[in-house]
Amino acid sequence: MPVAPLAAVAGDDAAAEGQGLAAAGFVDALVARLHDEYDVDRDELRGEADAALATFASARVRAFVPILVEKRVRIAYRGRRRAGP
Repeated sequence: MPVAPLAAVAGDDAAAEGQGLAAAGFVDALVARLHDEYDVDRDELRGEADAALATFASARVRAFVPILVEKRVRIAYRGRRRAGP
């Protein structure tokens, strides 16, 4: 059975680099959700999320970065959940 080589798609890497992880729009939504859930200052959450995001700055595969960032921030604030009504 013949095997076809994989072809690189031009521009994929350049587009990802142009956006960069710093431009990740998911962080705003994450901060809003976790602020409501943990009742923590938004700036503090933003700092924690930015630090977690920075650990993936050189990641070649970025599809799961939002999930991994959220997991790291949630671990940092585990046990600080706001008391419900």
